Amino acid sequence: MKYLSYILLCLPLLFTSHIFALEQKYHESVLPVITAFKTHDKPAIAALIRYPLKRRYPIPDIKDEAEFINRFDEVFNDELVAVIASSNIDTDWDKVGWRGIMLKGGVMWVDTEGKIIAVNTQNTKEQTLAKSLIEQGKQSLHASINTFEKPVLDWKTANYHIRVDDLGDGNYRYAVWGINKKPSDKPDMVLLNGDITFEGSGGNHHYTFKNGRYSYVLQVTIIGCDTSPPGWLEVYKDDERLLFEDVISTH
Repeated sequence: MKYLSYILLCLPLLFTSHIFALEQKYHESVLPVITAFKTHDKPAIAALIRYPLKRRYPIPDIKDEAEFINRFDEVFNDELVAVIASSNIDTDWDKVGWRGIMLKGGVMWVDTEGKIIAVNTQNTKEQTLAKSLIEQGKQSLHASINTFEKPVLDWKTANYHIRVDDLGDGNYRYAVWGINKKPSDKPDMVLLNGDITFEGSGGNHHYTFKNGRYSYVLQVTIIGCDTSPPGWLEVYKDDERLLFEDVISTH
């Protein structure tokens, strides 16, 4: 009975170890990342990123190594650098299916080739820049939609220009124009009270807006493959899909 109690006591520890231990074959993908942050080697870190490195709208994505080094402090403050540099490869990193290898529940993601593919934090420097860009952006919008707490998406598909804004307290607003119209024009349609749904820890998610029997769904790609679009628009009438268009540009 004593040995049975010991085994039962150890089972949770064994189970936890199995869940969080990163397989040895992925160590070579993560160790260079940890090393680069330990030495605070910006060129080495820049070389480990898969570009473009996406940033939260309205912050523009980072296109290449030179731009990354110039904007390093927007993405990585001292606190985040320390988190990565001091991370334990066995307990802080985890392989999550096809999405890649995540640090501490999704703070940062690395692919199996050792490239940083997502940084899901926003420090105070980037937040300050975002506020400035938001105020500038409001001036270019039609008066009917230039009041909101923060912008979420600004997309173009082949036929539509789409905006999603957060009006506060999770009240999302959808505005759409024909592709040849300007943001200063009155939108062709505005919908309120959109829902957001997250799909796992990778950051991918979608917004859904209802208009009677019609649903407008905006799928957002945070982690995908090299050929993945930033997202796509789907329109449904009841359960029938009427429209599917990839996003071809973001702002």
